[in-house]
Amino acid sequence: LLVREMSQAGNDNLTDAEFLRRFEAHALEDFSHRDHIRVAFAYARRGGLRAAVDGSRRIQGFAEALGAPRKYHETMTVGWAHIVGRRAVASAPLPFPAFVDAHPELLRRDLLSAHYSRELLGSARARAAFVEPDLAPLP
Repeated sequence: LLVREMSQAGNDNLTDAEFLRRFEAHALEDFSHRDHIRVAFAYARRGGLRAAVDGSRRIQGFAEALGAPRKYHETMTVGWAHIVGRRAVASAPLPFPAFVDAHPELLRRDLLSAHYSRELLGSARARAAFVEPDLAPLP
């Protein structure tokens, strides 16, 4: 996967519908941390927290299609989907760039460290299947 810096907004010009269409077709040219956030955001706006989690799990197929199956991490994906999905459902109906501006903490890649120890998040078990946090519950 090609990963840009988090502050860049390469796919922000797409509507949520077009972004998800390209994501589902494995047709995004690159995929940043910001795009991971957008997947959860867009699915949450479509159907709530469960949709954010289920939709975010499609990242696995996206990674596989791009020849990077080892990049997928189930616990990180589900953990991020919970955090982003809850904020997306609870926030005003902002477009994605404004949502990120309102929640700049989401650009911090270490956000899950408040919930998971390094040991647990770095484990093969956490990569393969979702595990509950060992430090603090997910929101």
